[in-house]
Amino acid sequence: MFEENEKNLADLAEEFQIGKSNPDERIAKLSQIQKLYPSQNTSILNYFIKLESHPNVLFHIVKSLSKSYNEESINSFIELLLFKGIYKENNFKNTDEYLKVRCLTADILGNIKTPSAVVPLLYVLNNKEENYKLRLSSAEALGKIGDRYAVMPLIDVVSNEEEKSVYLRESAAKALGMLDDIRAIDPFLKILEAKKGIIDKFTFLKERVIESIARIGFRDDKVFKALANALLDESPCIRLSAVEALAELNDDRAVELLISLLKDEEEDVARGAVEALYYLAGRKYMETLLEMPDLPGWCRDEAEIILEEEEE
Repeated sequence: MFEENEKNLADLAEEFQIGKSNPDERIAKLSQIQKLYPSQNTSILNYFIKLESHPNVLFHIVKSLSKSYNEESINSFIELLLFKGIYKENNFKNTDEYLKVRCLTADILGNIKTPSAVVPLLYVLNNKEENYKLRLSSAEALGKIGDRYAVMPLIDVVSNEEEKSVYLRESAAKALGMLDDIRAIDPFLKILEAKKGIIDKFTFLKERVIESIARIGFRDDKVFKALANALLDESPCIRLSAVEALAELNDDRAVELLISLLKDEEEDVARGAVEALYYLAGRKYMETLLEMPDLPGWCRDEAEIILEEEEE
């Protein structure tokens, strides 16, 4: 029976050559800890994470701890995310090699939904000197945690047209949808209006915004008008996102608008309109569509598939 104390943990670190031998060899040895010391696995890894400096080995330790963690583990995740504490004290160099492991810690903190990670994640999110990949991982983690304290900082990010990374704005939009807070609606509508008619890097941002509007589920005339305008967007991806959002919001006023999209030049948009009409108007409407002599072939196929699946 392994007894947990400082000396025994230090001896074990020496046995596993933590921070010393070939990193691949260390990872291979670490893979045996759960089998050799099942009840002490978390405590051992908590000790090792404070001694290890190689990013690949750290990645393995962090991933292992994500399956069996405690409060001490969470504190280590946060220090690694911020690259402070023991990592600063041990003079580890914060290079791109550590980016992967820091992004992993952000993902884990989001998955375990720990409130103590909100402020550190916000710090990374707002630090423009950090790599954009780490910042967007932090944004998505904040969405998963679901703390309303993150709403306004995320709105600031998604609304900031000077933000160099549009990918970060997309992640912030997605996180706001996960937070399900109506304070994000007006900023979202401003983005849709400001970027109207632009097919470029902002297309994905508009998609995320529309998806998040649907997820929040807030309905009023302004939202309906914005989504109706999006149905006319030059980008088929935007049109399809708007179709799906209108179906999700279950607004009957959308039926007449969606009919015009049955003849959309993009097959996916037209098929999406058929599916949305089914959700909004039901089976009888599908039967009515099939009676239309000029119904495009792919719309006819989609309607028939929907009716067949309903009968099964």
